[in-house]
This record gives sequence, C-alpha cells and structure tokens, in this order.
Amino acid sequence: MTCKRVQARNAELRGLGREFQTTNLKREGRLQFFFHCPQSSLPIRDVVGRKKKEPHIEKNAENYCKKCYQNNIIGFLKSREKYLFLFTKCANRKPPLHEFYGERLIVGYITKERCLIRGNHHHFAVQGFTKIVSFEDAFPLSKFGPRARYWRMKTFDKRETSVILEHLAPAKNIRTECIREISRWNQTGFKRDSPCK
Repeated sequence: MTCKRVQARNAELRGLGREFQTTNLKREGRLQFFFHCPQSSLPIRDVVGRKKKEPHIEKNAENYCKKCYQNNIIGFLKSREKYLFLFTKCANRKPPLHEFYGERLIVGYITKERCLIRGNHHHFAVQGFTKIVSFEDAFPLSKFGPRARYWRMKTFDKRETSVILEHLAPAKNIRTECIREISRWNQTGFKRDSPCK
C-alpha cells in the first residue's frame, strides 16, 4: 500500500472504531465458527492440518493474528452484544469423542471487553474473558432445531443467550489445558508458518 492509502485506511479504521460498543452491553451474543483439530480430544483450533491461528485463546481473543469472518467481528463490535460464542464441528472420531463426531457444538465464549486494531491496522480483534469447555460439556446447536445445522453466523437474543450460558455455567473452564495442548502441537505436531506475537 502507498503511504496515502495506508493513512486513509488508518483514518477509516479509527472512524469505524468509534462506533464500537464495549460498555452497557446486553446479555446477547453471536456465533463465531472455527475448525477443530482432529488429532485433539480438546476443542482447540486446527493447528495441525489447517494451521489455524484463530480463535487465539492464548490472548483471550478472536481475530488476534488473522482476519477471519471480519464482517462478523465488526458486526459484533458495533453491537451491544456481550458474548462471542465459539463453535466448531467435532472432528475427532476416536473414543470417547466418537459420539460427538460431526456435531456442531458451542465450546465456549469470549466476552467483549476490548477492541484491538491488528495486523498493521488492517483488521479488528475482540478480546476479553474467555471460557472454553470440553466437548462433553459443550452446548449442542441442535437444541435450537434442525435449521441450526446450517448456521455459520447467527445472533442470539437475550433468551437464547441465557439458555446457552446456563448450559455452560457449571462446566469447568479448560482454557489453560487447551493452551497447553496448542503449545504441544506447535512444538511437535507441525512446522509453524508465521508466529503470531
């Protein structure tokens, strides 16, 4: 990008950033999809096959390293919604997860606390408290009916958000275990393309 184009883009992002809501949030949310790592029994992003970097739970963030469904993130940041629900399709066929294989599950959420401008001012990220639960404790999207199998992005009203949160509330937060698993695969499972700092 030329200097003038970079300056124009930075001004555009700053202007957009003023529209973002991080206070007086409502008990509402939206979905954010990620690819599950089939080699793992934990609900982590596919760091092995697809070399995914999002959601970046190490930093309690989504879109921290890479722009992913940016329109969904911008919509979330502009809204009064508080919860970004992380969902995936279980890709592990081995017991005991074989019963969840192919099922679309909400495995956690990030609460909207901060908006970050990332990637040399080219995209936005959301950061906040992050809770990740096991597949056994995850919320099956099928509870919302047969249409849910087609959802990639979806907003939830207060009632739907409450149903999800009540389901996830008693579950243990396994974020730390997931970070250890991501780290283990980063060290032994594949050669990393470009680290995210």
